[in-house]
Amino acid sequence: MSAFDLRTTQPRRWNAQVDGVIWLPRLIDKARACDAGTLGLYLYGQSPVDDSLLAAARIDYAGLLEAVRTAADDEGVLREIERRSPGATQRLRAWSAKPPLTCRVTFAWNDVDEGYTHGPIARIIRFVSNGIYPVLTSALRKLRPLRTK
Repeated sequence: MSAFDLRTTQPRRWNAQVDGVIWLPRLIDKARACDAGTLGLYLYGQSPVDDSLLAAARIDYAGLLEAVRTAADDEGVLREIERRSPGATQRLRAWSAKPPLTCRVTFAWNDVDEGYTHGPIARIIRFVSNGIYPVLTSALRKLRPLRTK
């Protein structure tokens, strides 16, 4: 699977799933883009939703990056996560069935920001997001640099 260039496109939507696990396809897109140097303004290593999903899987960002490098597709990544952390698939399905509230808020925000939600309020939120994200992303990356080793 080739890397997404997240400087020019967006990762898959939060509700894309692999074997009943939401957010993982999006996280895989971000991991591949991070590895390719094409992450753009997206976060990899600093996102609270990513943190929550990886905590449920009981792997870290470095482990996910290794799984992504090893596997050719989403199913292969999930199999590799399961190999590294037995029971991860079931834990991730449980997480997906009832994501934490902070994650659900992020899903809604992403839907507005990425154009899945329309209307005047959505336009205002997108306008504000476009001004905030570059600064926020830069600050988060400085405060919490990605550790892959």
